[in-house]
Amino acid sequence: MTPTTILAPHDRRELDPYRLPRHVIPSRYELRLEPHLDAATFVGRVIINVEVLAPTRFIVLNAVDLDITGAFLAGASAAWSLDDSVERLYLELDNEQPIGPTTIDITFRGTLNDKLRGFYRSTYTDAHGQAHVVATTQMQSTDCRRAFPCFDEPDFKAVFAVTLITNPDHLAISNGPEISRKDIAGTDGLGNDINKVAVTFADTMIMSTYLVAFVVGPLEATPAVDVGGVPLRIVHVPGKGHLTAFGLDVGAKSLQWFVDYYGIPYPDAKIDMIALPDFAAGAMENVGCITYRESLLLVDPATSTQMEQQNVADVVSHELAHMWFGDLVTMKWWNGIWLNEAFATFMEIAAVDDYRPDWTRWTNFSLERSVAFETDSLENTRSVEFEVRSPQDCEGMFDVLTYQKGGALLRMLEQYLGAARFRSGIRLYLARHSYGNTETSDLWDAIEEAVAHDGGEPVRSLMDSWIWQPGYPLISANLEHDGPTTTLVLSQQRFSFSESAVATVTSNDQRWLVPIQVRIGSHESKHLLNETSLRIPLTDAQSAIVVNSGGHGFYRVAYATDLLQRLDHTTLSTLATIERYALVDDSWNAVVAGRLSAADFVSFLTAFSGERDYAVWQIMAQGLRACGRLVDGPAYTAFQERVRSLVAPVLDDIGWDPSPAEDDLRSKLRGLLIGLLAISGGDIATRERCRAIFATYRSNAQAVHPEVAAAAISVTATTGNAADFDTLLECFRTGQTPQERLRFLYSLSEFDDPQLLQRTCEFALSHEVKSQDAPFVLARCLASRSHGAVAWSFIKSKWDYAVTSFPSNSIVRMIDPVKYLNTPTLLADVRAFFTAHPIPQATKTLDQILERHDVNTRLRVREESRFSSFLLGNETR
Repeated sequence: MTPTTILAPHDRRELDPYRLPRHVIPSRYELRLEPHLDAATFVGRVIINVEVLAPTRFIVLNAVDLDITGAFLAGASAAWSLDDSVERLYLELDNEQPIGPTTIDITFRGTLNDKLRGFYRSTYTDAHGQAHVVATTQMQSTDCRRAFPCFDEPDFKAVFAVTLITNPDHLAISNGPEISRKDIAGTDGLGNDINKVAVTFADTMIMSTYLVAFVVGPLEATPAVDVGGVPLRIVHVPGKGHLTAFGLDVGAKSLQWFVDYYGIPYPDAKIDMIALPDFAAGAMENVGCITYRESLLLVDPATSTQMEQQNVADVVSHELAHMWFGDLVTMKWWNGIWLNEAFATFMEIAAVDDYRPDWTRWTNFSLERSVAFETDSLENTRSVEFEVRSPQDCEGMFDVLTYQKGGALLRMLEQYLGAARFRSGIRLYLARHSYGNTETSDLWDAIEEAVAHDGGEPVRSLMDSWIWQPGYPLISANLEHDGPTTTLVLSQQRFSFSESAVATVTSNDQRWLVPIQVRIGSHESKHLLNETSLRIPLTDAQSAIVVNSGGHGFYRVAYATDLLQRLDHTTLSTLATIERYALVDDSWNAVVAGRLSAADFVSFLTAFSGERDYAVWQIMAQGLRACGRLVDGPAYTAFQERVRSLVAPVLDDIGWDPSPAEDDLRSKLRGLLIGLLAISGGDIATRERCRAIFATYRSNAQAVHPEVAAAAISVTATTGNAADFDTLLECFRTGQTPQERLRFLYSLSEFDDPQLLQRTCEFALSHEVKSQDAPFVLARCLASRSHGAVAWSFIKSKWDYAVTSFPSNSIVRMIDPVKYLNTPTLLADVRAFFTAHPIPQATKTLDQILERHDVNTRLRVREESRFSSFLLGNETR
């Protein structure tokens, strides 16, 4: 674009309310910040090198919650004004600024807020009971403007040179490595001695403002691990260095794996991974300065469960994947954030699968994908990519459709193309667009170009069919017989929990380009379903047929009765884990959609009596727990008996005590079965044994396997009394690792007693529970099978407090389990409340929750009577 095509705005009326004008482009920021930790304030100065592309007397930046103390352009004072309603700083000049380079120089003050956004305050208490403050940042998506005035949009990439002024005994960290340190001594205007140090960091690579980061406070760092010339450290609060080894190991392995996969060296100079006591998100991919919740970076492998370790491995790998995909190459605007997060999700699974193949990470990704299926089965789902205008629109992008559906679509494409061809396309994309900004189509075009030499594939049209329309297909599999010829007919229509939605989309002829892998007997074949139906002639008409062989397609399968009967008990044992998982998952969702009864689903599960794989039992347990929410009273008692009959033989078979050679997933299965048998099955003997195990754990934690310990804690809480509550509360207060503290904190939400659940809700708002954790404690209370209504009443009464005190991205997550309050009375109450109390930063997600609430209520109304009759033996089937 040439300068003559750029028009400078003359006043505010000409401005887009959400996008900055393009007549002034930044290239380098020189930022100097001095946080005052005790006072929770900071002062700063930023000098921005910019290129003026059109003569102007009007410059617009982003700024909010800042007190501007001076503004200059090319050394001359500039009039300025702030408009917090649009989060902008306007500079108005006396004389027209000509085309060419110049500098903007702004001084400012601000507050280290408690909102966990922008430049904020994090606190911790040391072993001696002394409180400490850390100043840290979280800029994504549009909060860099809270730390310093800037051009706060992702395509305004620039270099950042940061200097932090701090106490000499504090650790200061930013994106680049430290390059100089200068003592500052003297007195201030009040006669107080000054003893500080100015720490200057190397210039960053060209990057977006949302990736800027700086951390200052009483922290410690591990010795650096060298990963191909890149120093990698973990930064933590004092006293937690012993919890860093696992995170460092997975970080080093994953970083090298990504260098090899992408074929591009790490694009900056160093990586610090920082465990923060307070953090609203899980982690943030700031270049060279990645920030995490403590529980997602610091872990003790000896006392943690497989899932707790996997969470750390996943998140560390996810953030490192972003160093290339997201940081080196960045979306032009926030509508493309889905691809950043979806690709990092895909890459995290791939890296962890390489790091710990025994965890079968791709198989276990299935349950995460099922959560995306759940949302995408609603009328109120959305297309993966959609127009984003405002910051609130952007915040709504961080959901399961962005992460899990997006990641699953990339996995489906990779498996259809082949891993090597897919990677070639990724390498071409990154090499072509390094340090730049892209649209989603740039990736599809690069992959399509990379595979063109060996046959080619319609990558762009294929992926466009998935990301630009909502929902996903149900693939129906039927046989047609014409004399001696038998044909497998696969047809597609949109899957939905709503019959009206199915009718609507069918009339609109919604279609996808669906990569389908089919196994007929032992023969595998790949197909691309691009019409309503696909016909596959069969040479072996009697063999078992598996549609979505390998389980990587983002669709559900509905087998005709004769095909489903071929997948009998004998055949099930020959299927891959993910294929058996899909059979159970698809069956339960057929119940939700009204195409299968709950009784038939429970009967179907008896075919899995020989199942010993964790992933399949995980989805079976989920379906059983959902069935348990359909009935009460004697019918629920009878339901528990059925659960016991299904689960007890399996637990007896694998035993309560792990063998020395046992893998992590077998141990994880044991923990799942113990909890399922004791809680959903109501087994008295298992409950008593769990209480005994918990007593042993309290006296000697090393004597109990972590998976069994976690199950025993959960069972003790679910069946516990007030004395048990006090015990678990004290365990939370004295927990030695982040995972242990969370385990005990969340156990308080499992008590099956309305008064104790109320007590948990009240405790969640106490000073002992951090604002990052409180919404999730309340969410777990709301998910209580018997007393969720207690938590709902509490949340309603504290709504104003919650929306002003909790991180804004956590509010909709807090109320997500309201969908389990599956009675018409509670349905009406919830609807009325949110009509009066919308969640503007998550409008679409709230609509989805309310629709799923309606789906669940209709499911119970439809199923309760006949499922009860089945359980009580009053129905002939």
